[in-house]
Order: sequence, then structure tokens, then C-alpha cells
Amino acid sequence: MKGGCRTVKRFISIFVMLVLMGLLVSGCLSDKTEDIEQDENSLEDMEAEPSSSIMVSEEEVENQEDKVNITLYFADAEDAKLVDEKRFVSKDKAKNTEELVQVAMDELFKGPIGGNLSIPFPKDVEVPTVKVKGGIAIVDFSKGFVEKHPGGSTGENLTVYSIVNTLTSIEGINGVQFTIEGKKTPEFKGHLEFDKVFEANIEE
Repeated sequence: MKGGCRTVKRFISIFVMLVLMGLLVSGCLSDKTEDIEQDENSLEDMEAEPSSSIMVSEEEVENQEDKVNITLYFADAEDAKLVDEKRFVSKDKAKNTEELVQVAMDELFKGPIGGNLSIPFPKDVEVPTVKVKGGIAIVDFSKGFVEKHPGGSTGENLTVYSIVNTLTSIEGINGVQFTIEGKKTPEFKGHLEFDKVFEANIEE
């Protein structure tokens, strides 16, 4: 009888151990399942959150509505042709066409943002003043601007059409007239007929 009781007790002990192990394993699996579900939920939250580098905020949209898009023309890296560059300027600084034309000229003389472009003007010169009359932008150079310009057929064309193409891209400007110290001049540096009204010359 004693041997039988011992066998029964041993069987009960083994059964209890198996039950406890089963409960322990099921608890671990449950915790792991919860962890996996939490990880999945976190991943979904990350995917749903917009990326600031792609999405545009409401504030950025409002700020963009307060600006005007202008197109500036700069020389390429080889100083062989003109390349356009887009830029936004505040509407507060460009309340009418004449103001916008002057702002465009100021931005043009600040130089390009792109690293492979260059400004086709002599250094350390005053920004020309601009007036608008009958759809024509009248750009007045100082004598210093002309004297410091290196000249050459390509150089003169890059300088002149950088300004012409920029200003005629503005609505309401159909051509550009150049003056030096307020007076029309037959030539700029010997290669361009300078007293005519220039129209855009944009290479595709």
C-alpha cells in the first residue's frame, strides 16, 4: 500500500508540475502576443504620421500665399548660356508691377542660390534702378557698371539678357530699355545695339 501511495503522490506531483509549466508557457506567449500587437500598433502610428520633409504645413501654405514667384536668369558654370532659377518674394515688397520689377532686379544682383550658376555682372556695382512706362521696364546703369564690365560679345549678351529675360517674365512687362546715367547710348561695350527696346531671348 505504501508503495502504491508513493506512486500516486509522485503522479500527482508530476501532474501539478506539468499544469504549472503549461500556465507559465501560456502566460509568456500571451505577453509576447501583446508585445507584438503593441509593436504593430506603434508601427502603424509611425506610418500614419506625416513626414515634415514631404508634407506642407498649413502655416507654410499661408506663407506661400503671401509671396510672389519670380524667375531669375543667371549664367551657367561655363558662362555660355543663361539658366532660370525660381524664387519667392514677399508681396509686401511688390505691391505693384514697378515694385516687383525692382525687387526682381535686387534679387538678381544678390546672385544665384544654385552652386552651378554665376552672376553675369561686374563686382561691387550698384543695382540699376528700374522704372516702368507703358509695359517697358527702363533700366538705368551707372557709368561704373559699364566701366567695370569686362566686355566681349558673350559677356555683354549674358549681362543684358539676364536682365531682359528676368524682367519680361513678369506679367505686364513686354520689353526692356537700357539707359546709362539716364541717357540712351548707341552701344554698351562695343558689341550690342544698346538704344533699342530688348525683348526676351530664351533658349529652350
